[in-house]
Amino acid sequence: MYHSVFFQDDWKVTERLSLNLGLRYEYEGPTDERYNRNARGFDLASASPIEAQAKAQYAQSPIPEVSPANFNVKGGYLFAGAGSRGFWTADKNNFQPRVGAAYRMFHRTVLRGGWGVYMVPFIIAGANQPGFSQPTNIVPSLDSGLTFVANLMNPFPNGVENPPGAKDGLATFMGRGISFVPLSAANGMSQRWEVGMQHEFRGRWLFEGAYVGSKGYDLATGTNIVDAVPQKYLSTSPERDQPTIDFLGQIVPNPFRNLIAGTGLNGATVGRSQLLRPYPHFTGIGTNRFDGSSIYHSAQVKLEKRFSRGFTALMSYTMSRLLEKASFLNEQDTQYEERLNSADRRHRWVMSGVWELPFGKGHAWGSGWSGVTNTLLGGWQVQGIGQLQTGGPLNFDANYLFRGDRNTVALPSGQRSIDRWFNTDSFERSTARQLGSNYRTAPRQFPGVEVQGLNLWDLSIIKSIAIRESLRLQVRGEFLNAFNHPQFNDPDRTPTNSNFGKSTSQNNLPRNVQIALKLLRRAFRPAPIAGFSLPGAAPSAGRKAGGSQEWPPHTVN
Repeated sequence: MYHSVFFQDDWKVTERLSLNLGLRYEYEGPTDERYNRNARGFDLASASPIEAQAKAQYAQSPIPEVSPANFNVKGGYLFAGAGSRGFWTADKNNFQPRVGAAYRMFHRTVLRGGWGVYMVPFIIAGANQPGFSQPTNIVPSLDSGLTFVANLMNPFPNGVENPPGAKDGLATFMGRGISFVPLSAANGMSQRWEVGMQHEFRGRWLFEGAYVGSKGYDLATGTNIVDAVPQKYLSTSPERDQPTIDFLGQIVPNPFRNLIAGTGLNGATVGRSQLLRPYPHFTGIGTNRFDGSSIYHSAQVKLEKRFSRGFTALMSYTMSRLLEKASFLNEQDTQYEERLNSADRRHRWVMSGVWELPFGKGHAWGSGWSGVTNTLLGGWQVQGIGQLQTGGPLNFDANYLFRGDRNTVALPSGQRSIDRWFNTDSFERSTARQLGSNYRTAPRQFPGVEVQGLNLWDLSIIKSIAIRESLRLQVRGEFLNAFNHPQFNDPDRTPTNSNFGKSTSQNNLPRNVQIALKLLRRAFRPAPIAGFSLPGAAPSAGRKAGGSQEWPPHTVN
């Protein structure tokens, strides 16, 4: 259920100054399911149904890092029920004030500004239904094929297993990697502000310059910090630390043997790292936090030629930066990594325009043309949209090993190619020397290492031919990616891959030419008949009955 209420008022303070004031409040109720078939949070403290048995088995062969007294098996899924159907608890703090102002400095110059708070809705979120689906495997033989208990005629002699639903409680999906949405979910929020100036020049030219910014907060982020191997057991070496890898991967007696059937934690042994996890009966626990943030700053300039004399143009330029704190370098981290958002684009130019060429009947040149001359040389129109944009940041794999100057990874534009998009010399390429079980400190991004920029032009030319007064034929030629500039996919960033640093595929279409015919017919209303009228066909004031009026044009493609 979603509800909102808002108050808004425009206040003309003086002849030159106007204010726009408002306050909005939104309440977004949590998602629910008709039959409550969904997980609802995670219990981090209650004892698991197998805790007593697991602790008893662990005490027989403990590892030195965790004493039998400190070995705990707690936590498990909680489920929606009659008294708690929502997948999370609704956020009730979504107050969103807004204020805007416009001030006319001179006859053709206006200053504008505004600030507002906006909510990010969940829409439908938190759907997570462990235990409510159950596969039934075909087991054809119990004695390695000497005899068969199942066949194509009867593949399930013991019947089909029914999903347990929520009846297993905290034991649901033990031995697996799981995820859950915290009950204390919060809607993301965004503050946005703008200050700008508009000025209209002669000839219907409009200039606008503005600073635009925004700050996101309470943003949802993904994390596995609930069940990560503690940081103190990871290596801090800048190189591959094989002893630490061997230590964490060492096979030890499994305290969960015969307790979690059908999973990898049901055997006699298990890796040491699994028993170091805070919740060792799960192989990983993914969840969300609601404290991510972002900040955006931009300078925006626009020049517009409003349509007159058959010509209109729009040119805009944006210089911006978008930073975020919404991801972790390591599962063990509690503080976010600050980095450029993948959507960051430092510079962007956009140009578009329409020009009716001034040739032909009714135009500056050839106004007296008729017949074949006007048909061939008149009625031409050209259009175009051009986009130029710098590339955004590239993120590298968490386990890369780099031994050089981070500022030398980016190559000058003249040296970049699809076969060597960045300098790969200082990366370790050997699989045997890659990092493993290391606590990472090197950031994911290198200065100046970006994806390919955008250089895209779409052009069209249109010829209009008047067949008669009510019928016109339009011939269109459209050239998408007119200059055939390729846009390549991001280069490979896995050092052990043979294509490391190379882009091996194209992301956009090559030049695409489209030819189209469009027939436009302008129909006329019939003369009204006394006593009858068509819907909406009443003659306007002052028009004599019996005259004709035009209907809206009809288009046939």
